[in-house]
Amino acid sequence: MKEVKQYNGEMIQAYQPEDLAKLSSVFAAAKALWVQQWIEQGAVDEGSCCGGKGISVPFIGKGKRNYEYVNVVSCDFVQGNIAAYKSVGEVLAFLKKEGVVDASYNDGWMD
Repeated sequence: MKEVKQYNGEMIQAYQPEDLAKLSSVFAAAKALWVQQWIEQGAVDEGSCCGGKGISVPFIGKGKRNYEYVNVVSCDFVQGNIAAYKSVGEVLAFLKKEGVVDASYNDGWMD
């Protein structure tokens, strides 16, 4: 983790490549939980078709000065953004419990 300045001047902890590598099993478990939650909610494909949906964290690559948000858990199992959003709550709680506190849902782009 590296502390970097946000655009508003406040500091934020950004993940580095080695941090994400250490958490790969946590992210895989999060994706499985997300799929399970979606299925338990009826596996409905609801909302606009969006690409790039997922769960994002602040990330700073090697040699970079500024951070960006990158998806660490992709939502490629459903097209609808409403269905994805409705089923992500427990997944974000799971990630927070595992120490990934800055994770957030990313709606991607409208396709």
